[in-house]
Amino acid sequence: MSLRVAHVLDSLNLGGTETQGVALVRALAARGIENRLVHFQTGPLREQLDVPNVVVDRLDCGSFLRPATVRLVRRLARDLRAFRADVVQTYGFYTNLPGLLAGRLAGVPVLVASRRGHAINLTPAQRRVDRLVRRLAHVTVVNAEALRRTLQEEEGPRPVAVIPNCVLERGPVVPLDRVTESGPVVGMVANFRAPKDHRTFLRAARLVVEKVPTAEFRMIGRGPEEPAMRELAAHLELGARVRFLGALAPEAVWAAVNRFTVSVLASHSEGMPNAVLEAMLAGRPVVATAVGGVPEVVEDGVTGYLVRPRDASALAAPIARLLKDPAIAVRMGAAARERARTRHGVDAMVESFLSLWRSFGAGERAA
Repeated sequence: MSLRVAHVLDSLNLGGTETQGVALVRALAARGIENRLVHFQTGPLREQLDVPNVVVDRLDCGSFLRPATVRLVRRLARDLRAFRADVVQTYGFYTNLPGLLAGRLAGVPVLVASRRGHAINLTPAQRRVDRLVRRLAHVTVVNAEALRRTLQEEEGPRPVAVIPNCVLERGPVVPLDRVTESGPVVGMVANFRAPKDHRTFLRAARLVVEKVPTAEFRMIGRGPEEPAMRELAAHLELGARVRFLGALAPEAVWAAVNRFTVSVLASHSEGMPNAVLEAMLAGRPVVATAVGGVPEVVEDGVTGYLVRPRDASALAAPIARLLKDPAIAVRMGAAARERARTRHGVDAMVESFLSLWRSFGAGERAA
């Protein structure tokens, strides 16, 4: 069955949503499915899209309150008609509005919205707009069962489908017992935004050092909270023990994670975090807060430990335990890798999307 899928992504920067979208596009293209990816801001992921069966188009998008947005929607609708799209797949608030409006104007048979997290960064007005716009879609895709429950509690029994994130190996896996760092490394991969709670991570790091003096810490990402976190690290007298590695390309993130002894996520709000999945696929035990979809990924006491959010002591205790007992870390890391490989492969994600689109009749109109 031939299929033409139009994807609308906010940007091609190194974010979780963007990485998932590009992975889906590439996997669909490898199966011979035609894809058109429209994005509003370019970034490092753009180079991954120069493959057969993928057309990439960048459109300028200003504020949704400006007349330019009307022109954007009209142009996008013309492009969708020219492409003869069977499906429009959007990836969150900033793409739901233009993508679904344009898809409806173009008469695209299947419109699928997304909600990738709890949207705590949206204003009440933006949340109302998103809720209204997603009524144009046949279904909203979320990446965790926790998000499905939240949406249905907030919005009633509207169609919501759960499709977990996928994770990709981006290089060789370095076994935990072969890492050659000078001391055990505790890492956190997360852009510096308030919900990721780097503050609790650093306070936990201070407590870990008291129990494991050789511990080192790595933080990967960029964002508005970074200057304040650098100041906090200095205030806590962590000094050279903490390294801020900045935003890295996916392959560089993978290489860095393969030098971790333990991977940490301190968020107080999450959907299904890609950083956790990638650490698990690399065979690293994870210590993470039990929020959002995290408990659907990390099995407490088996692939890592789950702790309550905003509690540095609760976060520090299992980190120190894993650093002091390498055998437990190795065992949990192996279990984590097996779980990530079997439950979060890209093929499983692709099949889920194809099944969803076809359940609403995608690909059935005459050629």
